[in-house]
Amino acid sequence: LGAPTLLVCSNVARDAIDDDGLAAAQLRALAERAAAHGVRVAYEALAWGTHVREIDRAWDIVARADHPALGVCLDSFHVLSRATDLGAIAAIPGEKLFFLQLADAPHMNMDVLQWSRHHRLFPGQGAWDLPAFLGHVLAAGYTGPLSLEVFNDVFRQSDPRRAAVDARRSLLALREATAPSAGDPPPVPELHGFAFTEIAADATSGAAVAEL
Repeated sequence: LGAPTLLVCSNVARDAIDDDGLAAAQLRALAERAAAHGVRVAYEALAWGTHVREIDRAWDIVARADHPALGVCLDSFHVLSRATDLGAIAAIPGEKLFFLQLADAPHMNMDVLQWSRHHRLFPGQGAWDLPAFLGHVLAAGYTGPLSLEVFNDVFRQSDPRRAAVDARRSLLALREATAPSAGDPPPVPELHGFAFTEIAADATSGAAVAEL
């Protein structure tokens, strides 16, 4: 397929073995094979993983494996849904941050897997501080793409073009909110077309507006 990175999630099987040394050895073997094909492997800690749920443990395993083709993937949902200390991101070298996935979400008291699969939102539309999360990732030295991973039942049924416009707006707003307060402001975007029109009418003008 020509994809440069393979994302591998932490195990969710009930009978998964709780052995970081074994996980490191297996990931190193995978990275060795991937490197032979010009592919990197990004290891991601799922919030509902059987044993590996936090980014610090995922990074410990990757560091123990010690292979140049093996790094970590950070997903804001898995980090923020567990209220993980964002300071843990600073321990990961920038060159080992292979991929970043972004999603916001409302605060919900429910099974984390169902929360993740059905109620994710674009950055800025939920209850989490995405600028703070992204700021820590960028400060750690991440230079890759900002990828949106948003599972949402409403978006699945919506016009994909509208969802794409909404998604792009969220990234532009996130970039502006994450930009440092000092220095040059971000460039002014090129504006064209209309997103929506809002009309206020009173009892006198209402009929004319409705006819229009």
